[in-house]
Amino acid sequence: MKNILIGFSFFTASIYMGVMWALHFFWYPSWQYLNLGSVQDAFVGPTSRATSFFTILVPIMMVCCIILIITEWKKPTAWTTWVMTAGILGATLVGQLLIIPINKTVAAGVADQQTLTTLLERWMMLNNVRMAITTVMWLGCLFFCLVRKNNP
Repeated sequence: MKNILIGFSFFTASIYMGVMWALHFFWYPSWQYLNLGSVQDAFVGPTSRATSFFTILVPIMMVCCIILIITEWKKPTAWTTWVMTAGILGATLVGQLLIIPINKTVAAGVADQQTLTTLLERWMMLNNVRMAITTVMWLGCLFFCLVRKNNP
């Protein structure tokens, strides 16, 4: 059962980090062309679906981390479980406190292109922060798997 938990933790950490990296490298470049007429389809819809997805995924990830913290207590892998947990919490806080309000503002509609551009630039900067956080989280998960392999 524990191996399933570990595998699932690595899988979900990979999804979270992977979405952040894909967002940065594949979607951001096209957003310079977003305008008031296209933002609903190209931004609001995808961000709403991503929010729904991560609203389910993140609590499951947190439960897995709490279980791993408990089961790895005083073992060489314990520090990695704290890195994973801090990463999930950090990414969630940035998302909930800073990014979701921008999503809601854009979804409600903005008055002009300059406001939209400013909001999207801030949104991308904040998601770059979240990309860095989830990368550290993923590295913690990777090190957990590597250290645990050598210290079962």
